[in-house]
Amino acid sequence: MNNKTLYKRLDEICAREHIVNKLSANKYKTFVDLLYIDISSWDEPMNVSEVDVIHRIGEHLTRMVSSMLVYPNIGTTYD
Repeated sequence: MNNKTLYKRLDEICAREHIVNKLSANKYKTFVDLLYIDISSWDEPMNVSEVDVIHRIGEHLTRMVSSMLVYPNIGTTYD
């Protein structure tokens, strides 16, 4: 992680997101890590608006749910 300020900001935004903050601590950290990798590759990641981050969180969640619906035999794990 190269930019602790960006990571902290993403973590704070995720903590306020209803679905994301319901994840186990391990899965929550994984989600924030993936979001950080994604957004840190943008042209000006430190200037991205909170609204854009929230929309991106929604895009990630939509893709994850859609993936689970494509492979229903995998099921879910609870931890």
